Amino acid sequence: MVASLSIHPRVHDASVPGAAVNLGYAAGNLGKSIVWTTCESFLLFYLVTVAGFPPLSAGALLSAMMVWDACADVVVGHLVDRYARPDMLGRLIQIGAPLCGMAFWAIFAIPARSSPLLLVAAVAACRIGYTLCDIGHNTLLVRVATTSRNASKVSGLRLVFSATGAGLVGLASSYVLAVPLAADRHAAFALCAMGGGVIYLATLMLARQVTGLLPAAAIPAARATSAALLTRLWHNRTYRRVLALIAVQSSLIPIFGRALPFFGTVMHGDSAWAGPALSTMTLAQALSLPGWILLSHRCSSRSVLRLAYALMILGVALLGWQADGGADLAPLVIIGIANAGSNMAIWALLARSIRAGTTDGGGSEALPIGIFLATLKGAAGVGGAILSVAVAVQEGGCTACIGGISPVLLAALGLPVLGCLSCLLLLSCERS
Repeated sequence: MVASLSIHPRVHDASVPGAAVNLGYAAGNLGKSIVWTTCESFLLFYLVTVAGFPPLSAGALLSAMMVWDACADVVVGHLVDRYARPDMLGRLIQIGAPLCGMAFWAIFAIPARSSPLLLVAAVAACRIGYTLCDIGHNTLLVRVATTSRNASKVSGLRLVFSATGAGLVGLASSYVLAVPLAADRHAAFALCAMGGGVIYLATLMLARQVTGLLPAAAIPAARATSAALLTRLWHNRTYRRVLALIAVQSSLIPIFGRALPFFGTVMHGDSAWAGPALSTMTLAQALSLPGWILLSHRCSSRSVLRLAYALMILGVALLGWQADGGADLAPLVIIGIANAGSNMAIWALLARSIRAGTTDGGGSEALPIGIFLATLKGAAGVGGAILSVAVAVQEGGCTACIGGISPVLLAALGLPVLGCLSCLLLLSCERS
């Protein structure tokens, strides 16, 4: 007598969003990456070389916008949690996406030398719109990443789209920075910015559409006070550690990426070197993400971070060693791979720490994202200020106090290594 076989079909977990939701949500990072990468890597260069701003004034403007952005992230995140409206995240995207997209184009379309105040207003409007979308879109990660496995998957998809956006910026900058005449270069900047603004608007609105029906991770039964929300977050130890890591990671490690046009000018005599360099790093980032995702299924996010920081140190060290010889392809690839791992792991760690807090009764989604983004952007503002000082010293020729070494090279290569070592120290202290 043949025993009957018991077949247990795989049951789909209804709490895990489908592939269409994951892809549509992650696509929002394409538009965000275009705006963020342009502002991080090329806006300071544009303000100094095209718009005619003094380096310290341009750096002060961008740092002030970052600080304002950081404060707004906390305020908006608190208000979203305070009044607990499930549709609030979509509304933030609906308002912020058109504002940011149009202002992003205006930054590069305005005749800056004759209308500097209009340019400043466009930068401010772009940051306001970006802040609203950033809170809305990033907080939706908590609703999409319902499990640890899905958190790594969605974080990886987000980074694929982010790498694609950064790659598009790299291709556009290769074209724009190669234009010889100043007037033609300004028109090329405006044309590329128009395309970037349209992509930003389209991808953010798509992300809003596909996540519109997802349930909130936690809805408080009653409106919590500010003190109660902050106290709950303070008692989330994993979340506190993530904040410490992102503060160091965002201030020091990306300085090389921010300095690409200046680095190209100093080392290769051509600012257009930044375009292929950025494209190389982002292509390596995108191609390495499947490997990082598979590794995250076997190792913890902290182990992935340790490996990524070690690779970053290796890549920057090789770049400094081989820069004079022009053999910079391999170091740029390693740097791109390291960026992919560190960014994927930090966002996955963030999503899990917040979701763990909500299941423990925290009842807070947007505020922890707001504080995280505030820390990230405030730290990025500090990094931008450091770079602007290095550029000002470089242009002033005041290098005697540092032994004749280019301050741009010192900042671009030395500070990322310092940042990685500091993050590794934080991780080792946590383990002990």
